[in-house]
Amino acid sequence: MQEVFPWGQGMLYGDRIASVKFSLAERLPQARLRDNTPRYMEPTDRGRGAPREGAALLQGLATCGLCGYRMYVAYRRRPRYVCTSMRRAFAEPRCAHLDGPSIEAFVVQAFFDAIAPAQLETLDEVLAQRQRERQRLETYHQQQVSQARFAATLARRRYEQVDPAYRLAAAELEREWDDRLRALRQAEEAAERFAHEPGESTLTPESRDQLLHLSQCLPDLWSSPQLSHLQRKALLRSLIARVMVKRMAPDRVEVKIIWVSGHFSEGIVIPPVLHQHHVTGYDTMVERTRQLWAEGYADLHIAAVLSREGFRSARGDRVLAKTVLKIRHRHHWVSPHHQHRLADKMDEQWTIRGLARELGVEWGWVYNRIRNGFLREPDISRQPPYGNYLIRDDAALRARLRAEVKRSRRVRRNALTEPIPPEVGESLKHLVEGESSVAGRAMTSRTNRISKDANSDA
Repeated sequence: MQEVFPWGQGMLYGDRIASVKFSLAERLPQARLRDNTPRYMEPTDRGRGAPREGAALLQGLATCGLCGYRMYVAYRRRPRYVCTSMRRAFAEPRCAHLDGPSIEAFVVQAFFDAIAPAQLETLDEVLAQRQRERQRLETYHQQQVSQARFAATLARRRYEQVDPAYRLAAAELEREWDDRLRALRQAEEAAERFAHEPGESTLTPESRDQLLHLSQCLPDLWSSPQLSHLQRKALLRSLIARVMVKRMAPDRVEVKIIWVSGHFSEGIVIPPVLHQHHVTGYDTMVERTRQLWAEGYADLHIAAVLSREGFRSARGDRVLAKTVLKIRHRHHWVSPHHQHRLADKMDEQWTIRGLARELGVEWGWVYNRIRNGFLREPDISRQPPYGNYLIRDDAALRARLRAEVKRSRRVRRNALTEPIPPEVGESLKHLVEGESSVAGRAMTSRTNRISKDANSDA
């Protein structure tokens, strides 16, 4: 049905509004509006567009799973699929900003599975079934038009045969005729809209033979430079109508591939994320890391165990040793080696740090006594696996160490207060004077050179 607005600036065809200049409203072919209507029936209000030269394989196919609009490609270090339709239209936050390569890898693998011989036979059956369904709907619309035309013809004959003297009966028959004509017009418009809808995609025998041949060599050929980006995109578009993507969690993206047959395939893609705490199951991973750390395992071994148990890093499918290290630092879990260095006692024995604090000396003093043999077995021992020193907590040993501390301090104090022998003082004096004379000659030479340069400039 067509309606012209009072101001003449818009036309309504079906339930679609088109802006048309008033001067063209009378001369605009209605067929043009009818032909353009199917193009705007898509949720994106646009077609897929032509494939371009960029590396993003889903350009024109990727569709936002939240708002239904087509996503555009942002080429950063890695291609990303972005949807800002809600932000531009309603100032809402953007729908999605998704990693491209991980989604493309899932879609390409599904495409390889779809062109397998068994899947091609299934596709033939599905396309034939949809073609039969379209033929059935076409027959239905034709029958509806035929029935409405017969009813309108019958109502017209009744109206023509009525005696004009019976005005009430004539008016009733005229209203019935108008209703039948209106129903006929609606049935014809519905049939016409159906006839102008895009036909179902078909798989020609030539295309089927090509896909059957490609199913054997395409997986190896896909990553080679022999195929350009345009060719890869054209291959994907031969079977894929649209790819709906929606982020379910920070590291989970739901991908729905809509095939040209109307069927769809679903899957979950795990893209790389920025932070480790965005990974699903992070709390469980932290708890498992704490258990393995408490058992004394090193970071590399913990990372290998976590990888075998199905955990992953933020940007990879395996847990790295540096990931374990970051988790420990975030929760202040130091290694047994650093635990030993920060403790005063371990297993009822003194550590280097604890004994130094007990005696009031530096750590180096204790290490020197170990190196010069003052402390030896069985007073000291090495703790595996790092070989940290442990000193026996014994009163007699502590008394002996305190006496050694007093002796070493007395020796140092005497060395600082003793006078310098004359022969040593004379040698030091000549050394200082020699250095002063050398410095003076160097200064004089530099001053003369500066003065000479200034005179030459003048």
